[in-house]
Amino acid sequence: MDNIKIVDGTLREGEQTPGVIFTTDEKLQIARELDLTGIELLDVGMPAVSAEEREAISAIAAEGLNASVGVSVRIRHEEIDQAAGCGADEIFLICPVSHLHIKSRLGIDENSLKRLTEDMIGYARDKKMAVNLVAEDGSRADISFLIDMLCQAHEMGAQCAFICDTVGIMEPFGMKTLIARIKEAVPQNMTLGVHCHNDFGLATANTLAAMEAGAVCPSVTVNGLGERAGNAPLHEVAVAIEKIFQRNHGIDMQRLYGLSRLVEHCSGIFITPHTPIVGLNAFRHESGIHVDGILKNSETYTGLDPSDVNRSPVFVLGKHTGTQTIRHLLQHRGYDADEEDLRKILNLVKERKTEEGKDEIKRMAGKIGAFYEQCLTFPLESFWKIVKEVLDKDG
Repeated sequence: MDNIKIVDGTLREGEQTPGVIFTTDEKLQIARELDLTGIELLDVGMPAVSAEEREAISAIAAEGLNASVGVSVRIRHEEIDQAAGCGADEIFLICPVSHLHIKSRLGIDENSLKRLTEDMIGYARDKKMAVNLVAEDGSRADISFLIDMLCQAHEMGAQCAFICDTVGIMEPFGMKTLIARIKEAVPQNMTLGVHCHNDFGLATANTLAAMEAGAVCPSVTVNGLGERAGNAPLHEVAVAIEKIFQRNHGIDMQRLYGLSRLVEHCSGIFITPHTPIVGLNAFRHESGIHVDGILKNSETYTGLDPSDVNRSPVFVLGKHTGTQTIRHLLQHRGYDADEEDLRKILNLVKERKTEEGKDEIKRMAGKIGAFYEQCLTFPLESFWKIVKEVLDKDG
């Protein structure tokens, strides 16, 4: 069975999350941690974005990471030149393949795109860079044309082709069928990857479905960062591959939580408590029924051992707490209480939790809203000040 190679795009697509900016130092820190976590291929940026972006890419390329350093480029010679100038090992050649994108964005026809892509792959190969073809909007492309493009790319020396569900419209059964058809039609030794967006909340499911059909290079981001609703999260895909598919991926799952917190702090996109695996509540239990079951056998309400991902189970006191939780906590402190005392303690816990009210929640909601407005956008009033400053000066 083919080896799984997880490809991480946190430093490129993750930074395209509206409002997110990584400093060069943060990018280096994240790249090092991704490398230590076992990611084999990184997409660390798009050289065409700015001179600062190229400097950051060059700094990562000079780190001597075990991971291969890739960058994303459009089908333009100058962007391939920029990638080579940054010292990138590989390029992700973004090639729109749906008729909608080819006509509306590029303003050319399918045959022109094939000739242009062939030229770009050859140009990059001449510069000694590995080429990955990124079939943008592949989920909405004509499948015959898509297969022709992939076969041509493979013939020209592209090492991998990523099928992109660019607007997140696929569902797992459709994705599995699509990848199976492609896998059957392209050369046997062609490597397939998949890049799924989460607009309908199906990025992880679609990624796993694609892998069932033969894709071996899932594209992910830490915490699922990315355009709009984001991409397939690294922690979900890695854990599912190992625990559900029981396949090797080379990822150190003990580092996933720390990596998630690092990217959370650098990005300003904070993880919701109910986020699987890395969220605050992923292994916390309040319900008395659940706690009672876990105390008798941890597997009753746990599908993933928290220690496998460097987490610990926690019992939380609240409205739904039962006497078993109270008894468990008292025993750990050496207290002995009868049923009546346990009930009294439990009732007081529930009363005081209920008495807290919602004032703090409302205050925090206001602070979060203000944070989003200030840090995850660029105020229009500031934009218009810049416009006035520039145009008045020019006038």
